[in-house]
Amino acid sequence: MTDEWAIYNGKRVAKGWPEKVERAQLKTTVTIRGVVMQRIPYGKEGRGWCNANVPCHDCVARKGQYHVPGCDMERCPACRSQAFLCGCEDAPPRPGQPSDVRPASP
Repeated sequence: MTDEWAIYNGKRVAKGWPEKVERAQLKTTVTIRGVVMQRIPYGKEGRGWCNANVPCHDCVARKGQYHVPGCDMERCPACRSQAFLCGCEDAPPRPGQPSDVRPASP
């Protein structure tokens, strides 16, 4: 029987999960209402959102890494709610809104 688990960021994860975390690091922006915004790395969420001294409890990202898309701990850079629930990414652009890149602020 092959090992179905791996250790990543000090946590036991499903085999193949480390590659998902690594791929998430390549997606540094998200488009919300036609505006390209910087994703918020783990530990930069602000307001006591998490304990970044340990890996994320959901996707095992470590401090400074981006969460795996769909992680329940990732914050939306537009509304600061949980990114996977807020709906901002699916919202249409506002009329006349310029497309630009803005850094996420904690």
